Amino acid sequence: MSTLISLAGIAASLVAAFELGIPAYILCAAGFVLGIVGGFLGGRVSLAIAAMVLAAFVFAVSPTGMEAVLTSMDVNPRNFFRTYDGLSGVIGSLAILMITLLIVRTRSPRAFETMLDTSDDFDRVVVGMGKLASWLFVPLMLIIFYDVSQRKWLDFDTSIMDTPFYVDSTKLQEMEWHLHATLFLLCLAFAYRADGHVRIELIRDRLSQRARVWMELAGIVLFLLTYCYLIVQFGWVYASKSYQIGEVSAAQTGLSHRWIIKGMLPVGFALLFTAGVSAALRCVVYLFGPSYLNERSGDYAGTHHADLPKDVATNGPITD
Repeated sequence: MSTLISLAGIAASLVAAFELGIPAYILCAAGFVLGIVGGFLGGRVSLAIAAMVLAAFVFAVSPTGMEAVLTSMDVNPRNFFRTYDGLSGVIGSLAILMITLLIVRTRSPRAFETMLDTSDDFDRVVVGMGKLASWLFVPLMLIIFYDVSQRKWLDFDTSIMDTPFYVDSTKLQEMEWHLHATLFLLCLAFAYRADGHVRIELIRDRLSQRARVWMELAGIVLFLLTYCYLIVQFGWVYASKSYQIGEVSAAQTGLSHRWIIKGMLPVGFALLFTAGVSAALRCVVYLFGPSYLNERSGDYAGTHHADLPKDVATNGPITD
């Protein structure tokens, strides 16, 4: 039952995001409360966090959310966001963090195990989306092959242009970069959790294990999560405006529904945000949890250069 309550909170926020008639501030408030209730009743913490974060985000960006509340209070929304946008985001994040910590404390003495279970839940979403998106490589290659073959064929026989098999090259090329961008954006988070991104580790490789984890945690909190939040926020507005005006390709024979590819921007960075939260939870468990969980939570304690001596890779620099 507690899981269903949290899922209902997520559903309420999703309905609010698509503005189906009910004011977003009502649905977001309901979604936020349902997420909290589901968490305290013993539901999965990952679902409670998802419900709270989604409700807070939709409330912040929807015209019938925070903007409508400010207008009803005779406050100019534009002036408010210009002055307090960053502060309101920090306050909202801290509120969600405090509520999450209270939920986790109710799982004592398995609080740290609960945090790792929550991280595993987020990882399943990120990895699942990454693996699913990887299949976009197949249609991408097929379209590229067809586009190149068709253009070469036209050098010898233009009659193909009068057949149903001919597709304008502009459409094909736009579909290629649409698929490539979607593949890239949806796999960003998967690559991070698989530790597949390039790291400049001239300093990190020579730090102790705990120092490496502290560095990872600081980078996640100060840079990764804040950057992802900004991209998701402005990317959502970017895609929404594209949908509202029915934006199409600037090319006369290009693709329509440009909002779809623009919508991939907030989706991709929302997944990266999720991966960042998962990694942060593992770092916290490694730094503050019991030692028997170090192996399970020590994803960022090691080094990534295979050519370093084993003792340096494990324990940091060699000292006399």
